[in-house]
Amino acid sequence: MKTILTTTSSFAKGAPARLDPLKHAGLEVVPNPYGRKLAADELLDLLGKYQPLGLLAGTEALTRQVLQAAKDYLRVISRVGAGWDNVDHQAAAELGMRVYRTPGVLTEAVAELTLGLILAALRLIPQHDRQIRQGTWQKGMGSLLQGKVVGLIGYGAIGQRVAELVRAFGARVIYYDSQPLKDPNAQAVTLPTLLAQADIISLHASGKEKILGGAELKSLGKPGVILINTARGELVDEEALAAGLAEGRPGFACLDVFVQEPYRGPLAALENVILTSHVGSYAREARQQMEEEAVANLLAGLREVGAL
Repeated sequence: MKTILTTTSSFAKGAPARLDPLKHAGLEVVPNPYGRKLAADELLDLLGKYQPLGLLAGTEALTRQVLQAAKDYLRVISRVGAGWDNVDHQAAAELGMRVYRTPGVLTEAVAELTLGLILAALRLIPQHDRQIRQGTWQKGMGSLLQGKVVGLIGYGAIGQRVAELVRAFGARVIYYDSQPLKDPNAQAVTLPTLLAQADIISLHASGKEKILGGAELKSLGKPGVILINTARGELVDEEALAAGLAEGRPGFACLDVFVQEPYRGPLAALENVILTSHVGSYAREARQQMEEEAVANLLAGLREVGAL
């Protein structure tokens, strides 16, 4: 039977009917057996074992080496998500593989998570929760989002939605983007200006190029700056961030993405950090729409290449 490999770790979890269109098309669906992001050797092993026509892909690296190994059978890659920089597009094109993604679906989910992290950091919600559980009743002084300068690095759909949300609280928005927009409600600035002026910095850039290294973190201008990363782990130097947090630059960090996942690094030992396990897309409504679109994209691609 023709197979489809779901490399994303939780596809259709609790909602197996989302796989019905694939089964009705005569396809056998093979789930990710590890329940986490696949390492390169694990991915190669699964590809060789099942020889799938298509992938419902997560964030694992689909490199030229991986695609070359699957060139005799893999026809369609359907990313379950908006980002697809983990796929070697040139190699896929050379090998005749179609690549799809689900843009726009995650905008609200990631933007709302970002807002939640900002508020949690400002009002010290995790710290208060931990203290009570440890038997300590202590009232820490937080701060308001109202009146803060929020600096957004990357001003695409998610960044723009975050801007709308924080403006509703009375924050002022500045942003840095390689392609600035004409937005009367947000000011485009250089990256050094943003780092100097922002009370809260939130990353919404694409790609894997490091934006905030040790030098940039040391240049933060405001005391107690809150740093949020719900975009890509590679955008921030995690070791430099851990060192900076110990020195108060930034004062607090909230991270949903990491260079290596699951994360097992020094940030987990710090009190002035909120860590979440890459849950930006894990809003029930967004996940449903994203998975349904990914299945539809996969089927459309297989039909276009004559595999169905």
